[in-house]
Amino acid sequence: MPNGDLNAFTGKHAVQDFMNPGKLAYLPLVELPEHLNPMASDGVRIMAKLMTFTPLHNVKAIPAFNMMAAAAQRGELAGVETIIENSSGNTVTALAVSARQFGIEQTKAIVPSEASWQKIQMLQFFGITPIVNQEPADPDEADERSGIYKAKEMGSQEGWMNPGQYTNPDNPEAHYQWIGRQIWEQTSQAITVLCGSLGTTGTMIGNSRYLKEANEAIQVVGVKRAPDNYVPGPRTELLLRLIGFDWPPHLDSQQVATTKDSYRSSMELSRNGIFVGPSSGLSLVGLVAYLDQQQQAGTLDQLRNENGEVVCVFMCPDTPLPYFEEYFRYLAAEDFPEIVNQELLENLPSDQPQ
Repeated sequence: MPNGDLNAFTGKHAVQDFMNPGKLAYLPLVELPEHLNPMASDGVRIMAKLMTFTPLHNVKAIPAFNMMAAAAQRGELAGVETIIENSSGNTVTALAVSARQFGIEQTKAIVPSEASWQKIQMLQFFGITPIVNQEPADPDEADERSGIYKAKEMGSQEGWMNPGQYTNPDNPEAHYQWIGRQIWEQTSQAITVLCGSLGTTGTMIGNSRYLKEANEAIQVVGVKRAPDNYVPGPRTELLLRLIGFDWPPHLDSQQVATTKDSYRSSMELSRNGIFVGPSSGLSLVGLVAYLDQQQQAGTLDQLRNENGEVVCVFMCPDTPLPYFEEYFRYLAAEDFPEIVNQELLENLPSDQPQ
């Protein structure tokens, strides 16, 4: 059983209780210092919602548990032995761990052929079987070559289940049920802007629903990655066409961010104690772009609450740990300190200049 005051979980179902967002302490909300907030002098406060403090250190632990728990409650897990999902990272990992809490040991992941070796190894580490798929150049969920289509087809086999993160209403419902309330209460009902990246869009749909029910004036900003730019998790406009949710009505603005800006922003946050990954950097970049647009248009004051402040929250989905090598790939050498006496290193990678 969970002990809320001591944050302790004991007994037969301790791990399942620990995975249950409804039995966890509120995830931290941390305000950025002025030197990380370019709008501070304009009465804008920016706060990071650290989804990194879930049991699996990423946002997907929230919807994954809810998808499994809700399915179990409806009796849909009876006879299920294998979970399969189109995912190469956080979602299928969270699903695998959550599924084990309900007695399902096998999870398989359909991953795109361009997935990094590090991601493949991460899946194996969590006991997930990777099934590599050559995705079509022009993505379409109805294309029999696509990972989404294949996961759905394989999930229809007896003893299999495809949770379907892109269409499963239990995905956004998790955020509506738990995280939106946290943000509302943690900001003392003063939030005026919510910002987050657009991946499956479940995070933004669920939180937007809750917060706009609480105060319809709250502005919700979704951030996409720019065309031909890579950031793990968020999607481009083209890839968002594969999402089954009707997400656009839940947003008031859409912004874009580049690979380099996202990784640099993430690294700057991490160096200052907000230990978050590239998609968190993307969200902050998009939020600042939105605020700058409002300022240029003379409408920033319309975002102020009754205290005269613009209170912004941006979602931080995961940590930089799975992506360390990518920071050195996408950022310039001058973004990092030089290694003193590098020639003495005995395990220097073969592709590292001597």
